[in-house]
Amino acid sequence: MTTAAPLRTPQALAGRPQAPSSAGAPGANIDGVKILKKYLWLLLASIILGGILGVAAHLILMRVYPIYKPQVVFQVLAPTTNTGDVVVGMDEDEQARFAATQVAQMQSDEVIQTVVSDPRLQQNGGAWYQAFVSGGSFQADNAAEWLQDHLSVRQLPNTDIIEMSLGWKDRNSITNVLGFIRETYLNQLGEKTRLQTDPQRTSLENMVGKLEDSYRDKQTLREQILRTENVDSLEQRFAADSYELNTVLGTLHGIRTAIEGAKTQLMIYEAELNSAGGPTYSDELIGAIEAEPIIQGIMQNIAQLETQKQAMLHQGIGPDHRAMKSVDSLIDSWRAKLDEQRRESLRKRFAAIIDGLRNTISQYTAQATDLSNQQQRLVSRLVDLSKTMVKVQDLDIEIARILETKSDAEEQLGNLDTLSRLTTARRIIELQRERIPDKPVFPDIVIMLPAGIVLCLGLTMTVVFLRELFDQRVKGPADIAMIPRTRVLGFVPDASEDSSTNADQVARALSRAPRGVLAESYRQIRAPMLKQMDLAGHKSVVVLAGMPGSGASTTVSNLAEAAAASGKRTLIIDANFRRPTQHKTFGLAEAPGLSDILAGQCSLAETVLPTDSERLSLLPAGTAASRVVERLSGAQFGELLAAAGADYDAIFIDVPPVIVAGDGLSVANRCDASVLVTKAYAEKRGLVSRIRNELGDTRAEFLGVVVNGVKAAAGGYLRGNIRASQEYAGASK
Repeated sequence: MTTAAPLRTPQALAGRPQAPSSAGAPGANIDGVKILKKYLWLLLASIILGGILGVAAHLILMRVYPIYKPQVVFQVLAPTTNTGDVVVGMDEDEQARFAATQVAQMQSDEVIQTVVSDPRLQQNGGAWYQAFVSGGSFQADNAAEWLQDHLSVRQLPNTDIIEMSLGWKDRNSITNVLGFIRETYLNQLGEKTRLQTDPQRTSLENMVGKLEDSYRDKQTLREQILRTENVDSLEQRFAADSYELNTVLGTLHGIRTAIEGAKTQLMIYEAELNSAGGPTYSDELIGAIEAEPIIQGIMQNIAQLETQKQAMLHQGIGPDHRAMKSVDSLIDSWRAKLDEQRRESLRKRFAAIIDGLRNTISQYTAQATDLSNQQQRLVSRLVDLSKTMVKVQDLDIEIARILETKSDAEEQLGNLDTLSRLTTARRIIELQRERIPDKPVFPDIVIMLPAGIVLCLGLTMTVVFLRELFDQRVKGPADIAMIPRTRVLGFVPDASEDSSTNADQVARALSRAPRGVLAESYRQIRAPMLKQMDLAGHKSVVVLAGMPGSGASTTVSNLAEAAAASGKRTLIIDANFRRPTQHKTFGLAEAPGLSDILAGQCSLAETVLPTDSERLSLLPAGTAASRVVERLSGAQFGELLAAAGADYDAIFIDVPPVIVAGDGLSVANRCDASVLVTKAYAEKRGLVSRIRNELGDTRAEFLGVVVNGVKAAAGGYLRGNIRASQEYAGASK
């Protein structure tokens, strides 16, 4: 591909995602998930330690200061109207207010003071009582204050249950104290309930006495009327007349209904009779006409003629024969007569039906008139009888009302007496009395174990995050992976970790110590890097470091040899005009080289030198006098890369560190891809992030970061990977 494309304008770069400008700020690049992965074993260890501490704390507290908490459970009942029924439609707010009032009453000063003043407390209070004995006397005020602070009374949410509990280290004495509180509260509640019912009882008793007097007066007046008016015989007459009136009304109603039905039917028939097309006869009427003898005789004659006609047809007499025509004529004549007779019979029968309906209506009307007159006579007699009986009935109603009211009052009085003796009258019942607890509520292993784990894990995570927040050094690939949008191409162990590679072989570890850990690390980096370059069609890649001594030049020489070993025609361009080293690494001349080409003094073919590695060539830095760093950002350098791209598959460019020179960024604006080399324990994530962002603004595609000088002491998977590689390399010798 052509590598001499012009610099991208700011508009062209606008579509590329930009990293945050504050990447160098402490903590800006911390990735919580990756930190958790990095310190997974430490966190797991803290969980185990926290569990151990939680169990230990539980055991210690169980011996030193356990807390036993007996409970009393009450239920709040709705108010009752008798011995078993609750008030229907009771206000829910009233129930809630009553429950809240009882919660306050249970822990009120009145109850607490009564408890601490109870003489039985000295005998049954045990260790709790002794805790408040000072100078040989019981400190009731201190005990009351303690109870106020420690007595817990609460209504369980969305229920009518009230829970009372009290906690202390001695389970026997604290259970007895809670029992005194329960007993005192219930006694006070019962006394208040009794006092509340006394006014109601007195009122009901007075009402019953007045009702008895009124009943006697009404009963005396009723007996006088019965003796004076002889109402008993009138009642018999009234009943007989009422029965007769009901019979007349029923009969009259039936007759009137029959009249209305007959009139309706008559109107229908008359409307049919007077219609323009004549009446429409029912199927029943038509069937009755068909059964008449004269109709049957005509139909029999027609049937005989039809039979005669069929016989003539069998004899071969055709329809045009005179005899046949004579028979047809007779058949038509009889059929016309049949139709005429049917019409006449239907008309007569229909007229007879109408006359019958008229006669029926006349008869029913006469009966209705007689029954109406009889009804009026009976009603008049009943009115006279009812006037005489009204006084007695009114008295009966008043007496019944008095008796009913008296009965209700007596029932209420009885219920009140019964309810006052029931425990439910207080609207508070005991669901559970205090019992000596089997085990303490504190400490609880179910709480202590998670609490120890959470505490230890929280402290560990705090230390880890603070360490990561303030220690920004790159110690391994995991630290690079925490930087947003930054890929790790791989890592290279510190030379001290590779016993197979001498110090003078590090720059060319791939060819001088091919079985060493360093050589294998560069091979592992080569694979993903070349894959990315091949997929994108890139040929030139600039390898630059952030700080001096990061090993960018060593990375260039080893990656170039690794690429050449994979079969690619590879070129190293030493663009480090300040401290060129590639010619020393391969033992070649320093000039002529890149600076001479950019000065126009020679060509690429004249300056490229072959190395002792197959398919690997070197373009040295060139004459010192010609090394003008500004030429690296010029068009000539882009043309040089384009020319080199025609002859080579991979071009590696060595440049000065970014922190001391901007040459690397200038070169990145002319080549296809870029790789950043950072040294473990020498550079910080903020610097790496800033350089990565600057490379993201250049023309070159950023391939990733190579972490150099990684030590097994960094921990995590690196320790195992480096040791496994070292052992495997040693075993393969």
